[in-house]
Amino acid sequence: MAVKVSPLVHIEIVVRDAEEAAAFLSRVFGAQKTQEAFANFLSSPFAKVVHVELGNVVLQFIQPIIDQGLWAEFLREKGPGVHNLTFLVDDLPAAVNTLDREGARVLLEMPFDWARLFGPENVRPDVPPVTMIGSEEMVGFRLELAESPAKGERSLDELELSIEQARQSRPGSPPGEGEAPSR
Repeated sequence: MAVKVSPLVHIEIVVRDAEEAAAFLSRVFGAQKTQEAFANFLSSPFAKVVHVELGNVVLQFIQPIIDQGLWAEFLREKGPGVHNLTFLVDDLPAAVNTLDREGARVLLEMPFDWARLFGPENVRPDVPPVTMIGSEEMVGFRLELAESPAKGERSLDELELSIEQARQSRPGSPPGEGEAPSR
């Protein structure tokens, strides 16, 4: 059975300087940063993350900070470029099994503490780790798949909006801007 996927979440692009990549698109197209709380959440001591909306697509710029890991290896071997396309799926283990049968293997599993970003009341307790799939030989890029961490019928967009609304009404509420919470 075919795996059902969401609309595209974002295109992940590895670059040497995430802020400069965002600034370039801003100067040329008027593109703006978006999902800043989410980008800060994803940033770590290993990589800086910047999200930019261009047209109706979110570009996720990844700037490796240390010289190890998938993103640093990609930049070193291939230079800046599209690393993966990210989608949500309803059943991540089933999607991974289907991809495995087709020869696309798991490269990395990334557990996230979604409750730190969205609040524990909004997050399912059983969310599997975000999974990077080595599908380059089949389609020319990697796939990053995740299940929505949202509890019930709430969407990630609704949770992102509620975070921004809360931040505006209570400045300084965790996680603070510019400070990436631990994953």
